[in-house]
Amino acid sequence: MASLLAIFGILLFVFTFIGIALYVIFALAFYRITVNAGIENPWLSCIPIVQLYILAKVIKALQISGYEIPNLEFVLPGATILVMVLRDVPVIGSLLAVANFILLLFALNKLYRLYKPDQAVLYTVLSIFSLPIPFIFLSIKDLKRLE
Repeated sequence: MASLLAIFGILLFVFTFIGIALYVIFALAFYRITVNAGIENPWLSCIPIVQLYILAKVIKALQISGYEIPNLEFVLPGATILVMVLRDVPVIGSLLAVANFILLLFALNKLYRLYKPDQAVLYTVLSIFSLPIPFIFLSIKDLKRLE
């Protein structure tokens, strides 16, 4: 039993370390993208929920099926906060989580199209798995915006 707990503790430490390393890579790459985009207060790109506000500022506008989302810089973080608040509501929480995830994928796709339009679809599909996102941001951090 003690060896099982030791293995669990080691795995927990390793995965926590990997998670922190991925977050630092993402935050630094996103900070660089924010600086290059000329966004005020680029240091805000290191704060988790505020990152969505900054992402909306970087992409400026998002159209889904011809409908432009108004006040995107408030919709992206607001939707995430709403999902966190209502996640325990049986059906609504799950539906909101899926809708928020799809909205975030659309926003990431727009970002990828601004910097690497030829790779945007591939990057969006990879973003479904979340793990490649820090490395995708790392690959686009020094590119010029193609808008």
